Parts: sequence; C-alpha cells; structure tokens
Amino acid sequence: MIEFLKGAVTPKDLAISGAIAAIAAGLCVAFVFVVVMPKKAALEDLKANTLQARKDLELAEKTSANMEELERKHGEMQSLVSEFEQRLPTIQEIPTLLRTFEGYAEEIGLRLDLQSSTPKEDARKETRPYKVKAQGDFHQIATFINLLERSQRYFKITDLELDEQVSGVSEAKFTLSTYRFKESLEGAGTAEESK
Repeated sequence: MIEFLKGAVTPKDLAISGAIAAIAAGLCVAFVFVVVMPKKAALEDLKANTLQARKDLELAEKTSANMEELERKHGEMQSLVSEFEQRLPTIQEIPTLLRTFEGYAEEIGLRLDLQSSTPKEDARKETRPYKVKAQGDFHQIATFINLLERSQRYFKITDLELDEQVSGVSEAKFTLSTYRFKESLEGAGTAEESK
C-alpha cells in the first residue's frame, strides 16, 4: 500500500479499491431498500392519514359551528311531523269517519252516498279511500268540501267530478282519502299485543 502512495498503482491495489467501492455502493443500495423505502411508504401513509384527519376535523368544526342551527331545524321538523301525525286519524277513529262525513253533509243539507274502499298499503303508509257521491246545490257541495279541508283531521280529495247544476241540483263524485303511517300501526299493534 505504501507503493500506492508513492504513485505506482498495481492491479492488486485497483482490485482492493474496486472492492471497497463496490461494498460502499452495495451498502448505499441496501440502505435505500432496507431503510429509506419502507420509511418513505410509512411517511406517505402518515401524510394521507394526516390529510384525512384534517378533513374530518374541518367537517367536525363546521358541524359543531352549525349545531345550534341543526338542532333548531330538527326541532322544527319534529314539531311539523308531530302536528301532521296529530291530524291523522287514530285507529279508533277510522270507523267513525263515515259518521263524521255524514254529519257534515247533514249539517248543510247535502245528500251523501259514502262507500268505504279497500285500504291500500305501501312501505310507509296505509291509505283509506272513500268513494263519495254528493247531491245538492253548488254552494252545499263547496261548503262540504270546505268543511273537510278545515277539519282537524287530514283528508285528501282526488278524482273530483262536478256535474252541471240541473233544476238547482248538482252532483259531485270524488275520492276522499285519509292516511296512517305504518310506524304508528306497528306501534299500536305491539301495544295491543302486550296487553
């Protein structure tokens, strides 16, 4: 090796220098693959998790800032739903609806023919339709429909057909429907079964 310092380089010196350089390069490559690459992947995962956590935090802060508004809107919706449900007839009232309709007609002197149709059910509600044929003058028919609209119970009028007035008498045919939510039906059934 001393000769190496004097300026004469032998093939043995070149081989040793090449081996040292190869070992150094191998150590560098091994360091990159064994240490740097796994840490880089872990760092990328950590960055992605941090970004997602920041987004979640921003959403939570926005929700928290709007919490009072959301609670107020929730309260409004609950009161509207409650008010609507109170206008729907109870299971005990369903049989008396026909008598109620007849009472309205009798009150204004309207001849009324009511027929209960088959209830229709879908996923969330039960519809109870009634076929109505009313005979009287136009004012009586309009008053009857107005009484139904102002009733404490919720009714829907569809398929309204109003004939011309002949000799002071008109005839109106329509379908009068009321509704019940399935949840209230299931709750009533459960309450009755537990008794």
